[in-house]
Amino acid sequence: MSTTPGNAPASTSSLDRSTIGRRATGRAILVSGVPASGKTSFGRELARSLGWALLDLDTVTNPLFEYVGGEFLVDVPTADAPTRATVNDVRYQCLFDTAAEVMDVGTSVVVVAPFTSERTFPASWERMCERLGVPAEDVTLAWVDTPAEEVVARMTNRGADRDLDKIARPRVFLTPDVMKAPGVPYLRVDGLLDVESQIRAFSAVYESTPASSELAG
Repeated sequence: MSTTPGNAPASTSSLDRSTIGRRATGRAILVSGVPASGKTSFGRELARSLGWALLDLDTVTNPLFEYVGGEFLVDVPTADAPTRATVNDVRYQCLFDTAAEVMDVGTSVVVVAPFTSERTFPASWERMCERLGVPAEDVTLAWVDTPAEEVVARMTNRGADRDLDKIARPRVFLTPDVMKAPGVPYLRVDGLLDVESQIRAFSAVYESTPASSELAG
């Protein structure tokens, strides 16, 4: 082993010690949409394409949530900060805190969740960006827009127990408030396209298009 003066072992790592302690935060793409819209498949492939970390609300929180007897929830949009946290609020807190830690060390993330309130109300979006600890311009919303009838068809095809009530009462689950376009800047992803086409279209505009523009499907 080679040594430095004073017989201290020379580092074989590419780590530049001058960067230690220097703050470098990552960026975030939040992939939103109703259950069965295709956001999980799109988010996974997007993270792989970009080489970013992937965080999915279900993966991060559902095992513990189910263990303590919880049921699958449907987000209900609200502009108000919670005065008393619900189970769903705590799930999002776990997701946001994990994403914030990952970005704090300079790693960019793709985060997958319905983000119903955050994509609907500017105040909720701003609170989320503050919790993530990065400038709002470093956070991009990707909205997977899939027609209601296609969502119900996909749920019927996958046959998961958690979807049975949604399939039986689609008008309760897919309300206009849940299905409408985001009320904050976003890039639209056509949920009817195959994932490869979605990624190709998104990648072509992500670096050059303002987040307030829609992504044509």
